[in-house]
Amino acid sequence: MSRAKYKAAIIGTGRMGGLMEDENPFTNQYVKPYGHFSSYQAIEEVEVTAVANRGRERLERFCERFDFQNGYLDYREMIEKERPDIVSVTTPSVRRAEPIIFAAEHGVKGIYAEKGLCASLEEADRIRSAVEANGVAFNWGASRRHHSGWIQVAEAIARGDIGEPLYAAMYAFTDIIKHHPHTLDTVSMLLGDPRPAWVEGTLAEIGGRLDGGASRERPRSFPDYDAAGHRFVTPPGEEIADPMVGFYRVGYESGAEGIFAPVAGRWELDVQGTEGRAWGWEQQGVWRVRRGVRKAARGQDAAPVEETEIRPVGESPTVCTIRDIIREIETGERTRGNIDVTMQSVEAEFGIAYSHLQGGARVSLPVEDRTLYIPGG
Repeated sequence: MSRAKYKAAIIGTGRMGGLMEDENPFTNQYVKPYGHFSSYQAIEEVEVTAVANRGRERLERFCERFDFQNGYLDYREMIEKERPDIVSVTTPSVRRAEPIIFAAEHGVKGIYAEKGLCASLEEADRIRSAVEANGVAFNWGASRRHHSGWIQVAEAIARGDIGEPLYAAMYAFTDIIKHHPHTLDTVSMLLGDPRPAWVEGTLAEIGGRLDGGASRERPRSFPDYDAAGHRFVTPPGEEIADPMVGFYRVGYESGAEGIFAPVAGRWELDVQGTEGRAWGWEQQGVWRVRRGVRKAARGQDAAPVEETEIRPVGESPTVCTIRDIIREIETGERTRGNIDVTMQSVEAEFGIAYSHLQGGARVSLPVEDRTLYIPGG
């Protein structure tokens, strides 16, 4: 008989649900386990008692891979019958809002939602209302927030090791819904999670200088915008329309600014402060904090450079995300990626698209119109 304190269930038996565990060793980026199923297995207090997926083939593949028997084709039936304490929602973001809301309204204590959160700000508002109304411990899958390397950089900045943070420069070329939550959330965390006040930028155009060859590899990354329906339209035979993002900026109420440059093949971040800088070259697993040199007075030696190299420790980000949910359930201490923190990045994320549709004009946040629909991955 299991001694687990909490029952968990997974909605979405695809890559992040667990199958990604076999794809890549992640030797330079993450400590395993990476997928949700394996991460729950690493935590003694939790046992996965059921999984659900709308497609039978993927569900059967998952159950065979993990030698698991209790699978459902209907997540509603699973939740009502199994009564899980914690639910992971790892579906594509275009199909994520309804499972999150249903779980929150049917007795689930904690929800681990992968990113992006959903397909519109209107859906995001409904998610927030359901989570808050039912007192659910919520975390989303912006995993750098739970990565020891990035956490240590954020703590150093918060201590004042680089003085007052002024700018965070992010280098990555990716899609707006599935992957830019990572960039937005990491920048927000390093700057102390100030409220975003405005955003301005554009989406990448197919065949343009910034498409990075993606137009040849991922047609879903350059979907058409349907003005009449106020939505991005999926290519024929696809269910995902996730635009790639060009250059954009985010201004925060603290006065700091995030600068996001679309550089293909990179995932690097540099925070400039009044007295130094901190950076992470994530693909190589390098994090450093450097207190800079001020100009010395004439005839005097320059102040010494203080540079610290950070090394990640502890458990994987996915395991830490789950433990964070358990902590809120047990103590009431809010998760690192709670719904308020999540919504700040989601507001900025959709703000980029609104700015693009206005020719790159600056858009104040929160966005007034909540209806733009982006069926992302």
